[in-house]
Amino acid sequence: MFEQATIIGPGLLGASLGMALRRRSVSERTVVWARNPDRLEDCRKSEWCDHAEAELEAALEGSELVVVCTPVASIPRFVSHALTACGTGSIVTDVGSVKGEICRAAEEAGGEGAFLGSHPIAGSEKSGMGFASADLFEDRPCILTPTGTTDQAVRDTTRAFWERLGMKVHFMTPDEHDQAFAFLSHLPHLLASSLAHCLDGAAGNWTDLSGKGLLDTTRIAEGDPALWEQIMRMNKDNLLNSVKELEASLGTAKELIWAGDEDGLKKFLELGAEFRRSLGDGVK
Repeated sequence: MFEQATIIGPGLLGASLGMALRRRSVSERTVVWARNPDRLEDCRKSEWCDHAEAELEAALEGSELVVVCTPVASIPRFVSHALTACGTGSIVTDVGSVKGEICRAAEEAGGEGAFLGSHPIAGSEKSGMGFASADLFEDRPCILTPTGTTDQAVRDTTRAFWERLGMKVHFMTPDEHDQAFAFLSHLPHLLASSLAHCLDGAAGNWTDLSGKGLLDTTRIAEGDPALWEQIMRMNKDNLLNSVKELEASLGTAKELIWAGDEDGLKKFLELGAEFRRSLGDGVK
């Protein structure tokens, strides 16, 4: 599909992407850029990386596809650089979970490359190359966020790329994406962290008595705090709006408990159970 693809940042997603490119023969040659010398050496020893480079310009040279897999706050800078460094016909995309700021930076960058934002809904609370897997993207959703200037050929090629990796592609505007994922991803992480924070201060030694439910509810709080601080900051307005909605829901529950409204509280809990069942075993 591509003669050469460049991955900028070989963390969990970047390394998993490299593995998937090799397994599915999506790129004849895979180049990786990393700043950390240890990561560079790890990539050079891997079976999926053809060349690992510390110089960004050299890593970008000749690539038809560039995927920026760095922490989200640095993605706009790397996207802008790639767009101005790559030649005509090259496609630049990313894996960031906040799209508005990234897409605006791409539109302002100019250059001969073409950009289309991507958000593969894949990963875990773990981070780093050590947890990478070629199967990470299999049967998972991927959101593409074209703007009014996105060429149809770029849409089609980027969609085909993610589909070759086994993903189910959906399209949203950058703003729609950030509004949706404030509720679907960023708020749940903040809630898990807030619950863990609350329990750390209030539970004393009770945590020795906790069951699987508490582990399930707080699991995602293990996610990289530095990364999640960036995500929440970059999607601040949408996240604050979702927090307001959550506060209203908690307020309703609090009032029902305070009033001893058995029927009302039962209906409240039934609504929550019904929604959870509608999710099934995972995101469709």
